[in-house]
Amino acid sequence: MLQLQMPDSAPPALMPKLVADSWPAMLLFYLAPWFLLIDSISGALQQSPLALPWSMFYKALLLSLLVWQLILWRDKTLLLLVGLLILALAGPTYSYLTLPELQSAGPGRFASSELPLLLKTLAPLLAFSFYRQFCGRYPAAFMVMTDRLMLLSFVVIQLNLALGLAGFGGTAYQPMDNVAQSFLGLKGFFYSTNELAAVLLVVSGWLLWRSWPRHKICYSVVSLLTTGSAMLLLTKTGLLGSLLLVAFIPLLSARPGFWRRHYKILFSCLALTLALLMLLSWYAEPALRAVGLYDKLAYAYQQRGVAGIVLSSRDLYLTVIWQQTEQHYTVLHRLFGVGVAGVSVLLKKYFIEIDVFDLMVFYGIAGMLIFGLTFGRFIYSSGRRLTVHPLAATALFINVLLLGVAMLAGHILTSGMLWLPWALLNAAVFNQQLSCSLAGAKPNPVRGPDERLA
Repeated sequence: MLQLQMPDSAPPALMPKLVADSWPAMLLFYLAPWFLLIDSISGALQQSPLALPWSMFYKALLLSLLVWQLILWRDKTLLLLVGLLILALAGPTYSYLTLPELQSAGPGRFASSELPLLLKTLAPLLAFSFYRQFCGRYPAAFMVMTDRLMLLSFVVIQLNLALGLAGFGGTAYQPMDNVAQSFLGLKGFFYSTNELAAVLLVVSGWLLWRSWPRHKICYSVVSLLTTGSAMLLLTKTGLLGSLLLVAFIPLLSARPGFWRRHYKILFSCLALTLALLMLLSWYAEPALRAVGLYDKLAYAYQQRGVAGIVLSSRDLYLTVIWQQTEQHYTVLHRLFGVGVAGVSVLLKKYFIEIDVFDLMVFYGIAGMLIFGLTFGRFIYSSGRRLTVHPLAATALFINVLLLGVAMLAGHILTSGMLWLPWALLNAAVFNQQLSCSLAGAKPNPVRGPDERLA
């Protein structure tokens, strides 16, 4: 079985040091793994008298603890993030000061429309800075917390989809005019299906990597559950991403020199993959009908061609929002962003749902910097450690996959559910204890030109 430690199995020796050195980190050790369960419970209570934004309160607590601990550790990254926050608020604040419609709604309404999204976009870098330090100071506690969070999140996703199959929760999509689609997907009690699909990719990617190659039965079980979950969510991100993870993680986890020694296996796998792709393309229509996507994709293709399938009309939203902001705002104002409220006074549909363009419209230069710094930092950190850490190749693959999703489908940087597991995954490539534990408590030996030694 996976050597994952559940919430009541923390090594006792870890706790005194955590309490003595950093009490906010100790609280996060216990609270962070339950964030997705709180999201699900908050969604389930939306139609009850207890309908409050419990998830938002919980994440605000987590972020507050993160910031306080980084202050205690005197982390200089906070200065960069505060600078980005101030720069990002410049354009939206100018919108508030110059638009009577926004002033009439009051400063509270303005802050509630701008700050939550902006904090979401900064949260991955903030959490990464914290977990990078936590990983270096408490490597054993970091492993326990990461395994807990990933496993519990995966279980919560499975429980929600099981409840969805039982008739509880919501469907992934709403019925569409001119599209006769019998199955609309499931999402349980979560709000956003696309965000849930991205979380599924990260947590299942971690579990797949942890179980390969020492626990192949667990790998098979997680693979089946991940693929089945993606089919129930019915998103292109989930379906394609889950298949890629299941297929490529064994390749990405191979030791240096493995494929040079076993090149015949590599060529056989490539030939099998090409054959499966050809078979899938030949039987694409019945396969898409089986998962319930054919009618929707056929309608999108008839309306806007291949771009309609890939972008799901996001290019249309981009054109409309760009034209409206160009017409009503000056070039300098748009350079610093017009804010969420600045777009919402013009259009009911104010999200393009492509992260890079949403951040550019809302926050201008600061939005582009946040996008570039987040993906640049994560891709650089995992790419730089390819030769020294076994997780780096898988983390780099997932980061590139999420970058593609952010460029085409969004809900990555603007997600309120992804930032914690995503930051943990990227911080884990700095955990040397994790590297040693997977190699049998010994670091990988330095190999010379002859790699035939076991």
